[in-house]
Amino acid sequence: MSELVITLPGGSLDLLGGRVLRHGEAVKVEPRAWRVLERLARFRHRVVTKEELVAALRPEGAVSEGALRQAIRAARRAIGDDGPQPIIRSIPRVGYIFDVPSAPASQPAAADLPREGVPSVIIGPLRNHTGRPSLHWATHGLVACIAHGLSIDRRIQVQDALSLETSWPEGQVRMLQMLRAAGARCAVVGSLRLAGGELALELNVHDQDRKSVIAIHAADPAGLVLPAIAALRQTVLGDGRRRASAHGMSGCSPLSIELFARARHSAAMSRHPAALRALALLQQLEPEFPGLDLELLRAQAVCGSDDGPRTAARLLETARRGQDRCLEAQGQQHLGTLHHVKGRLREAAQSLEHALVLGRGCMPPHWQGHALTLLASVECRLGELHSVQARLDEAQAIFTRIGSQWGLLTVLWLRAIMTSLSGHAEQSIRWNRKLANAARRLNANTALVSVCLNLAGELVYADRLDEARECAEEATATALAIEVDVGLLSTVVNIHSLLHRLQGRPDAAAELLSLLPQPDRMQDGYLWQAHGHAAMAAGRVDEAADCFLRAAAECRVQGNRAAEAPLLPWLVEALVRCGRLAAAQAELERADAQAHLQDESTTANLLYPRALLARWHQQEPEAQALLARLTTAPAALPLFRRLGRELSAVPIDPRREHPMPMAPPNGVMRREYRFSHCVLDVERRELWVDGRRQTLEPRPFDVLVHLYRNRHRVVTLDELLDTVWRRATVSPEVVAQAITKIRQAMRRSKTHAVRVHTVYRKGYRLLADAHVEADDDIAAALLPDPHATPERLLAIVPLPPSGGKPGADRDDRELGYSLDVLGYALAVHSRLKRMSDAETKAGADDALAATPDAIAAAIGIRSPGAHVLFARLMRRDAALALDYVLTTPTARIEGSLRDRSPAALGRRLAARLSRLVADAAEAPALAADEGVWMTQMLDLASRAVEDRRAGIAMQILDVILDQNPDHDLAADLKARITDAGHGRPDSTGRTNQSASAP
Repeated sequence: MSELVITLPGGSLDLLGGRVLRHGEAVKVEPRAWRVLERLARFRHRVVTKEELVAALRPEGAVSEGALRQAIRAARRAIGDDGPQPIIRSIPRVGYIFDVPSAPASQPAAADLPREGVPSVIIGPLRNHTGRPSLHWATHGLVACIAHGLSIDRRIQVQDALSLETSWPEGQVRMLQMLRAAGARCAVVGSLRLAGGELALELNVHDQDRKSVIAIHAADPAGLVLPAIAALRQTVLGDGRRRASAHGMSGCSPLSIELFARARHSAAMSRHPAALRALALLQQLEPEFPGLDLELLRAQAVCGSDDGPRTAARLLETARRGQDRCLEAQGQQHLGTLHHVKGRLREAAQSLEHALVLGRGCMPPHWQGHALTLLASVECRLGELHSVQARLDEAQAIFTRIGSQWGLLTVLWLRAIMTSLSGHAEQSIRWNRKLANAARRLNANTALVSVCLNLAGELVYADRLDEARECAEEATATALAIEVDVGLLSTVVNIHSLLHRLQGRPDAAAELLSLLPQPDRMQDGYLWQAHGHAAMAAGRVDEAADCFLRAAAECRVQGNRAAEAPLLPWLVEALVRCGRLAAAQAELERADAQAHLQDESTTANLLYPRALLARWHQQEPEAQALLARLTTAPAALPLFRRLGRELSAVPIDPRREHPMPMAPPNGVMRREYRFSHCVLDVERRELWVDGRRQTLEPRPFDVLVHLYRNRHRVVTLDELLDTVWRRATVSPEVVAQAITKIRQAMRRSKTHAVRVHTVYRKGYRLLADAHVEADDDIAAALLPDPHATPERLLAIVPLPPSGGKPGADRDDRELGYSLDVLGYALAVHSRLKRMSDAETKAGADDALAATPDAIAAAIGIRSPGAHVLFARLMRRDAALALDYVLTTPTARIEGSLRDRSPAALGRRLAARLSRLVADAAEAPALAADEGVWMTQMLDLASRAVEDRRAGIAMQILDVILDQNPDHDLAADLKARITDAGHGRPDSTGRTNQSASAP
């Protein structure tokens, strides 16, 4: 929920501190009573079943029904629950509910807005005008290093431009526009040039309508950092004092500063393992580097490193000892990210909640908005959607106030997910299309992957597979090209594999999964689902069932409720088709017993596997009845309706009246239904009529829920007995008694607009108009479209293995996905836009000859200024081999490369293209030797070898090869160390203090 401290009559419940306060003093609470209290309080938006409470008590030993009642009594005594209105309210035969209303998410008063008067700055990547590709790392690295130095002085709020995960344009006006979209007061754009024998850094500071220019010269890149920090501080704060030596980085060696900058550049390029290796080496060389532990924890969190908890514990202990709430808040945020990446969603939510509590009042608004959206996404996966809306409202208010379009993009993306979970598929599709266009305009690559993923998923389940294929291919190729985190990538691949299965492309599904690690190494439920869909596409039903079972187990271990509902129909279907009928029945019974699987959409979609199971049991009348219900169920997804029609033995008569169009239910994410001045809250098991809560016993309440969910038809007496009483031996009179109690509750309405109509000898039907929320597209208007800019195009043409025109037999190539990923990686890292296959084929068809030059010329006529890559990929052992010809408007290169992944090949090809452009331009006079840093690092590695510290030497060499994979001297030295039997880093080798500054 939103609050970690819950106010009670005469006291409070502190979930964060794990204590109960009565009149300001702590109350002793028994362990079992605390477990009950915590469970009830965290899920106070709904009824907590007895089974859930028993499961929560099991760590304390064996639990009986009497032990649970005893724990409830102890919990009531601890919080003083002895008034006329009970706090822990019993729901007969179901469970208990913690009946304290959640505090609304209030906006902070104007005087209390966090750090509102502190100036904010964002620095965009530098434009490299030196003509030296070896300084490409400085475009992001120097900026990140300068921003890091500014952030140490908390008089300035520094936004991390690299966290926007975008492809930055070359033009200054366009880059300035994208930076201003982040909402900072000051936007800084700069360039790096050569001036004589020195490097010249020029920074243009745009403070609203005022512009300042800062010019700095130094002999090496690291020498630019400290003067830039001092000059920017003076310009932004305007205090007239330079204080160049006042910040914490003044004592750092140039080698360490450049190593830190290169690490941040690797992170900006989504090469997070390389960034982690560089930061780990920096910790060995200069452990006192300011802010290093926080940056190291950030990298470990993104990579899911097992060393992350130790770093977090050390950082949090330092923050608490120094009473540094800002540092503790940031540490808790990165710890929450680590738990999220590891799949520990409950721990992630707790850490992020803790971070928000600590960060209010001391952290800048953009940080709080980001933490709120991150927590909302975690709670969405946990299925705790009751508090997501409040968090998004608060985040949207923050981002609107500071003018952050990037933040609003994230908020609206999460709102689109909420809209989808509400069952409003068409509205969600419209929202996602708008957000995809906004993400493309902002070059927001990670956001584009997420939005295209949502859009592809909506289109798949809407049974619009051709439209979904285009979105899925863009999401998958972009995700692989920029190497997003495994959690997002596996979710994308799951949807794409399902699409391959539905369209009958088993080979494509297998090729896609070959680009990812095996799921048993990742412990990821989505990746297991993807393998299950691929196995079903290939006809390996037993293997598919095993994969889906592993996926369900991972979802339940991680508490990922959002993934469990869409998985369940595919799991039961696979179990039925491979003959495991008992296991399939057990999964359906489990779904019937779980509150989070009782929403209208999941119940309707499960009619398909239920009908399949009935058919395997040779219960054809029941199967046909279930399929008939599936056809007309308002909340059933179109995909499952089509699968149900295909399953039906009765042929579809085209003259028959079409099924009722889908009318998505309202508020499924809250399990709350509104109709005719009534509110039916399924999770809290409450009925509200004209704003007053009406008491309704459990059985009548379940009857009312079932009648509402099937309000489009007559519900028979037998169906109510089977669904509500679960075939118990009862008289039909119990249904009539339940209907009478429902009518008595409804008669208390002033409008009398709800009636339970009796259909003679058939059953009952609820007559009420569902309340439909207005279309909320107004929120999307908060995100204006930036101005469009001309784009440089990239065409990808496969080279044939032998004679023939390039581009022929395109669908038959063996490494088609790998080539697409390579193309997207080249486009992202070279700031190009991929041409569509249709445009490329049209240009190739116009060529006068089948040669690369002729085809490039033909494409250039149709699309002036286009780059054309002719590529052939082959698998060589565990690596990929690339033969290529790359033509640009001014030059042509060809050659071959080998690497582990298509994304790495695309990055290296982008680097070669950058060198080609630099060679074609006029190169200014050379400054100091650009390999000085590499030479210093190589000397450090050689000295470590001489001192018999092979572990440190291997760390240094790995960092060098991360920066330049073609560095022959580093590769040779690493090979010699490995051949000598010292390939594994030792655990005791550490450099002395003198080694940090040779």
